[in-house]
Amino acid sequence: MCGIIDEEPSSFEEVAEKKVWKDAMIEEYQSIMKNDVWDIVPRPKGKSVVTSKWIYKTKHASDGSVEKYKARFMAQGFSRKEGIDYEETFAPVARYTSIRVILAIAAV
Repeated sequence: MCGIIDEEPSSFEEVAEKKVWKDAMIEEYQSIMKNDVWDIVPRPKGKSVVTSKWIYKTKHASDGSVEKYKARFMAQGFSRKEGIDYEETFAPVARYTSIRVILAIAAV
């Protein structure tokens, strides 16, 4: 069996006592705070909260050795319900054809 999968924890309880994972979580938290990713606000009455979860990944070098332990703090947006928790969604995605049209117009 592959050791890579065995090394990656699936819950906070599994990593709570391991320094490498604590350091990875601290690094992620510092990155979030440095980039001003969120604001803490009071919860509006009658609204649900989007839950969150820590995701843990072990990054390996090409020789198979451990290169880095990564922890990511993810919002679980799938817990929201349309019309109740949100009215619209926004995902900035550029289509390849749109980019080509803009470049063609700029070239003319």
